[in-house]
Amino acid sequence: MKKVVIAGGTGFIGSYLARRFVDTGYQVLIVSRDPKHVSWGPVDLIESFENADMVINLAGKSINCRHTDENKKEIIESRINTTLWIGDAIVACKKPPKLWINGSACGIYKPSVDQPMTEDSTELGNDFLSDVVRKWEKVFLGFHLLTTRKVVLRTSVVLGKNGGAILPLTWLSRIGLGGRQAEGTQIFSWIHIEDYFQILLFLAENDSIKGIINCTSPHPVSNKDLMGFIRKTLGIPFGIPAPEFAINLGAKIIGTEPELILNSSYVIPKRLLESGYHFKFPDIEKALVDLLK
Repeated sequence: MKKVVIAGGTGFIGSYLARRFVDTGYQVLIVSRDPKHVSWGPVDLIESFENADMVINLAGKSINCRHTDENKKEIIESRINTTLWIGDAIVACKKPPKLWINGSACGIYKPSVDQPMTEDSTELGNDFLSDVVRKWEKVFLGFHLLTTRKVVLRTSVVLGKNGGAILPLTWLSRIGLGGRQAEGTQIFSWIHIEDYFQILLFLAENDSIKGIINCTSPHPVSNKDLMGFIRKTLGIPFGIPAPEFAINLGAKIIGTEPELILNSSYVIPKRLLESGYHFKFPDIEKALVDLLK
């Protein structure tokens, strides 16, 4: 039986992946602070990683919070420390895992509304979140492992049925506030959670793929179109737009940052497409019907 270890596997994405890996016939181990799972202690990590087919690191404090100095520190340290702990444990393994996939984010790229960003793009952002991703990836790529293949998975917004960004957007639409947000021209890069899972299987099966991979749908949409498709899927005829000042005020009230809505993310999965991956949900309309119907 193949073995996958998911670090930080108790959240919205990790829980889905764990179920799907079990469905596919994998033995699944979860690393978390929960006593019933594998602990973050070095001995437990090494033992769980021995002879694993895949280690997936999703650990890190959510960026969906107010970016106070304290939260910024925790966002960075939670990613860097867990990556260091995993890398050190893999180095200590007698039979290291075949593949280590480390979470990353499309937020590393420069915000753009008209220029698609691929893995070859050198125009990176200069804000806090892009700085987090740069530091995170530097630690991961700093490990030189002889027998473990490494993949940086730069992931866009993950859409699923039971969590993530889809819930607040559908809630706003249902109460009549599902119009465009700010100008509505900002680009929304996204990935259906089932494609996220299928991409992990694809990476495991294709030994030639390593390095940076954009994990995102090939068809990003504008914020205006996204909200329109959500309303159409839900059968809601109209939605009141939210001006930028309302986004800033609302973000403060609910305890998050407005940039998570206002920044434009135009990212394309060039390497996945060139490698032959076929998306199950390439278009937002099909994805929303699956998630919301």
